Amino acid sequence: MAETVPPEKTFFGNYQLEKKLGQGGMGTVYAARDTGLNRQVALKILREDLGRDSSFAQKFLDEVEATASLAHPNIIRVYTLGEQDGRLYLVMEHLDQPSLEQRMEKPGRIPERDVLEIGIGIASALQFAHAQTNLIHRDIKPGNILFGRGNIPKLADFGLAAGAQSALGQQDEIWGTPYYVSPERLNRQEEDVRSDMYSLGATLFHALAGRAPFEADTAEEVARRHLMDRPPSLRSLCPDANEQGCPASAGLTLEVRAEAPKLPCWCRASSEAKPCRW
Repeated sequence: MAETVPPEKTFFGNYQLEKKLGQGGMGTVYAARDTGLNRQVALKILREDLGRDSSFAQKFLDEVEATASLAHPNIIRVYTLGEQDGRLYLVMEHLDQPSLEQRMEKPGRIPERDVLEIGIGIASALQFAHAQTNLIHRDIKPGNILFGRGNIPKLADFGLAAGAQSALGQQDEIWGTPYYVSPERLNRQEEDVRSDMYSLGATLFHALAGRAPFEADTAEEVARRHLMDRPPSLRSLCPDANEQGCPASAGLTLEVRAEAPKLPCWCRASSEAKPCRW
């Protein structure tokens, strides 16, 4: 739930802080107003120590600058970035609808057609970013999928995961969201857009089935299952999936091979809401 900002902390440079939207390992996100342009924005203020890390700061600036060049309807727009009082910050498009993660916390599964529309939009964003800048996301998960007007899915935090690895340590980052992590990340292999597609597949699976493809008592065991186990059939978890308007999605599965985790992916995205297959 968003928290009201105390009166004594209402300004950060030219930005009037209104509500605290969330906090993670790298910093805090606020709903804010750009007083210069008089528009609502999302303001991410990074931890103070990260601004003192020159290696991190340069990687952060490079990745976010690349992200800012991406103009795609399914990627959250980055307006500007900079430094204020020793703190790195990022100004982004503000969206006030619940994230996919918040929607998944409610009872019941996400409607199948909605999940397919999300998959089509986010897959399109990933392919566009890779084609334009060779940029990959590295942290696809329900919390990074937000929604704009018309329920359009939008991908958040593009370009921030590389910085998060150095800020948090790769292992800490993995254990934070083990349900969607790619085999390449677990094996410390080079990642590419197929790694993002794997994580998107795990996210869509969770949204459709009401549970992640791999679950266990510890993050380490979840990670091991990503590498070693065959994922359950979506149809076995929700046999009625083909009764909600998109029959083909009942065949959606993830295929994981520890010896060759990079798998080719095919994603047919169209206005006809055809399913994505990995």
